[in-house]
Amino acid sequence: MSAFASLRSRVPLNNTLIVVLARSFVSGIEQSMIGVVFQPFVLSLGASMSQLGLLNSLGGFGGLIPTLAYPWGGWIADQRGRRIVLLGASLCAMGAFGMYAVAGWVGALAMLLPGIILLGISQVYQPVNAALVGEAVSARKHGSAYSLMMVVMIAPGIVVPILAGVVADRYGFEFIFPAAIFFEVIAFLVIWKYLREVRKTIPQQGGARAILDFLKRAWIPPPDMRWFFIAIAMDMFAWGMGFGIFYGLLSQEYGFTTTQLGILSSVSSITWAVTSLPLGRLVDRYGAKPVLIFSEALSPPLMLIWATQSNFIILAASMSIFALNAASWVPARNVYVAQTVEPARRGEIFGRLSAFGGILAFPASYIGGLLYDNVGFYAPFIGNLIFAVVTLVILIFFVPKPGKGEKAWQSAVATPTE
Repeated sequence: MSAFASLRSRVPLNNTLIVVLARSFVSGIEQSMIGVVFQPFVLSLGASMSQLGLLNSLGGFGGLIPTLAYPWGGWIADQRGRRIVLLGASLCAMGAFGMYAVAGWVGALAMLLPGIILLGISQVYQPVNAALVGEAVSARKHGSAYSLMMVVMIAPGIVVPILAGVVADRYGFEFIFPAAIFFEVIAFLVIWKYLREVRKTIPQQGGARAILDFLKRAWIPPPDMRWFFIAIAMDMFAWGMGFGIFYGLLSQEYGFTTTQLGILSSVSSITWAVTSLPLGRLVDRYGAKPVLIFSEALSPPLMLIWATQSNFIILAASMSIFALNAASWVPARNVYVAQTVEPARRGEIFGRLSAFGGILAFPASYIGGLLYDNVGFYAPFIGNLIFAVVTLVILIFFVPKPGKGEKAWQSAVATPTE
């Protein structure tokens, strides 16, 4: 009880934060279900590893579709409000899961493409959620708030992946997707009924002119955040090559069942849930940059394990390292933006950050699939390792402390005056 009281004193649970946490919990259930079954599901429909990588490059981790959608979602959220973007994203996710279910029932690989497109568009909820959390709590509590959001999202992953794996192994992959639609309907209703805007939207500036002005800057880093943007992009590219097709690689190369993949995911989720709040407090205490460096430093040894080990127990243990990496990276990245960017533009800048990274990183999973098809199992992970080292060098020597680029960023994105 004292732990919950302490948490509440660090992160007051106002209405906006409660709604975001509820949405995050539902998203965590869906991701836990879909994450472990999607890649073996695609392979079961006759796809090669490079084809799987191509699908992931389009709509998955750092994919092209969410990359194109992120800045628009963030900009619309700043202009029209957060609620309308989250509701639209939820509808797109429902359509995507419906397409996946039909593809499984009729055995049509081609039907995954429209589903991938819709799911990619639905990912615009991520920068909007990040902006909402930044608005819901004070700056000195940002790290704890972002970590709390991640704990709520990760918590379902302790149990749900194993259950999803068992269902997929016994009854078929296609039974997973209607359940995902059900949970997405819940998320839609929560947003519709309870989310209210906590800030005024930016006044519209000249219609078409405002859109053209946005297009000029949508995929260009703010001047004093340039190296931070590049570091995020390099990290996305690195992980897209290896982890982007990780479950598919284990299924194809070692014959792991979907239940085993669910166990790996659950180990990751347990570690992630347990460590997120302490790591969030570290971000609040020591700042975003040191935690980003710590997170990236975990990547090279993890890639060496994945490239050289096939024992299930060793791979399961390694998922704790992966979870530490993610649990420290996500809140530190979000805090860096929240402490550098004025509140009225956070939705846009979160979208631009994801878009810039995605533009550079979207081919990564396809390249990883090609490396597997033509070189071997270890090749995608060695590629991941190399780009992780590049990212670490950029973080250490080139990325400034957060907040240094705020004035330059404000000048770069200021709406032109008549």
